[in-house]
Amino acid sequence: MEYLIKSAIAATEIAPSSGPSAELFSAGEKSPIAALAPSLAHRAQAGSRGAPDGGAAQAPAFVIVGEGAGDAVAREALLDRAMGPNRKKKSSEKLRRGRRPSEGLAFVARDASGAVVGTVRLWDVRLGEGGPALLLGPLAVEPGLKSGGIGSALMRHAVAEAARLGHGAVLLVGDAPYYGRFGFSADRTGTLAMPGPYERHRLLAVELKDGALDRARGTIKAAGRKIKGQALGFVA
Repeated sequence: MEYLIKSAIAATEIAPSSGPSAELFSAGEKSPIAALAPSLAHRAQAGSRGAPDGGAAQAPAFVIVGEGAGDAVAREALLDRAMGPNRKKKSSEKLRRGRRPSEGLAFVARDASGAVVGTVRLWDVRLGEGGPALLLGPLAVEPGLKSGGIGSALMRHAVAEAARLGHGAVLLVGDAPYYGRFGFSADRTGTLAMPGPYERHRLLAVELKDGALDRARGTIKAAGRKIKGQALGFVA
């Protein structure tokens, strides 16, 4: 399967997040990624209410690039608009607070004017008594552009990069009808728990390597690089 993942990613021509290139989409267009693994090839038949995107409405083109330090203010404002003032009270925030995103796995979508219209990050965690994994989130899109395919493109780009960098599994807390199209499900998370209030059926995961979640059990713990002082604004 490792060969299959590498071959599929190469075929997409997705640029590394740390490189000078970017992935360009017309809004509503899906990334060409396919067959990363049987689970990743699964597509849900319909989106979820309130999900970051939900259709194929026409909108200006956008590009996905690695997040930079200069994106901090625009990103935080976007998250406030898309997720509301209570977003920092979620249990996932306990695993992100005071940490840097996993290296090379923080992305933004920019519209034709260069404005930040979407964001996604992945974070290093440890699966209780098991091994390492990634926690995805938050995924957010400018509220007026939720039907433009930006959320789907960010998800596919993020998961493809995680696989390319050799990570074994990605977890998130979200709606299964939406994230199921990217291969996520609650099938392998029954022995895991978040460090705070959460709905168990919304703890989802996808394996990028066979068996990555076989020994996963216990409370998920933060494992990412810690940050201090002025750097906090970039990773909040």
